[in-house]
Amino acid sequence: MDTDLRGLFLESMSRVASAVTVVTTDGEAGRFGVTVSSMTSVSADTNRPSLLVSIHHLSPAGEAIRKNKRFCANVLSGNQSFVSDLFSGRLKHLGDDRFAAIGWHGSSNGSPVIDGAIVSLDCELKTALLWGTHFILIGEVEQIELSRQRSPLVYANRGYRRAVPIAPDDDQPHSPDNVLRVGFFVTLGPEFVPPLVADFAGQTPGVDIRLLEADHDDLIEQMRAGKIEAAITFGSIEEPELDSELLCAPAPHALLSSDHPLAERPSLRLADLAELPMILLDHPSVRSATAALFQRNGSKPVIRLQSPSLAMVRGLVAQGLGYSIVPQKPQNRTAPDGREIRAIPLDEDFPEGAVIAVTQRRDRQSDLAKDFIEKCRISFKRA
Repeated sequence: MDTDLRGLFLESMSRVASAVTVVTTDGEAGRFGVTVSSMTSVSADTNRPSLLVSIHHLSPAGEAIRKNKRFCANVLSGNQSFVSDLFSGRLKHLGDDRFAAIGWHGSSNGSPVIDGAIVSLDCELKTALLWGTHFILIGEVEQIELSRQRSPLVYANRGYRRAVPIAPDDDQPHSPDNVLRVGFFVTLGPEFVPPLVADFAGQTPGVDIRLLEADHDDLIEQMRAGKIEAAITFGSIEEPELDSELLCAPAPHALLSSDHPLAERPSLRLADLAELPMILLDHPSVRSATAALFQRNGSKPVIRLQSPSLAMVRGLVAQGLGYSIVPQKPQNRTAPDGREIRAIPLDEDFPEGAVIAVTQRRDRQSDLAKDFIEKCRISFKRA
């Protein structure tokens, strides 16, 4: 095969967003599961609805499915990145029994159904076709379980993403000149936004401020679509249609429990932490920034636990379950239960930790957006 064509194809497919599915099976060949991004429907109008999954020919799960003649396609919800990592083999420290680490139950046909998946489709295997390195497995759906969860876990650009709801039509009467839509990286919001908005609203009492809290990539997508006029986020952008400016230089800190052996150090290097268990804030941009930080230092993080909630991360750190890394010196150094957290400066280059303001190009900015960014500049200088 043309290696250049293969590499370009892999890069192309990495940019295609897809729902994350864990395909499970149980029977005489054993209980197995594997994470895939290649599940799709075949037809709803055959004798029974049908779908296909593609699994590598060396996968134990694929071999078990062919022997058990059954599989269940569990489409994961947006808060189940842990389950995806588990069945993709990324969390080897949890041992071989992956099902022991999650909630699940058996269908009436015996297939493992993962609790909390947005939908689980229990199938009878009808066709197994080997194509290149992968088996294309086609099954007829016999049972379907729907959960209360509706937002799927999405994989694209080699990272997890979330589905952003389409904004409803805003038919409330207002003057566009008095509306300001701004977005914030999700962890910046609680500490930074309330006083900023209060100050800005006090100076412009007639303004209608709409707030969006999201991950970095989601904010940039909303900027591209014109749904927000400004965003305060971390990192950098390469968007010709958008402007950005530095509000605060990176100031990475390691979060540790108060009784951690390293808690009294005046500063730390990544080498001091690399072999220790890490608590990861589970957002796509944080994952990629963390990976880049460790890669520059020739190591990989030992991720023990992860959560999309910064409060949860602080709580886990305070209990001594691991350390975490934040891009700026934190204002809040206590866990939700009041336990103390130590924030130790990290002596490493971390450009991904810069706080930036993203706006439309200056010639397209509204006066409100310009005033708001100026208020942001002043607020970060005070901080």
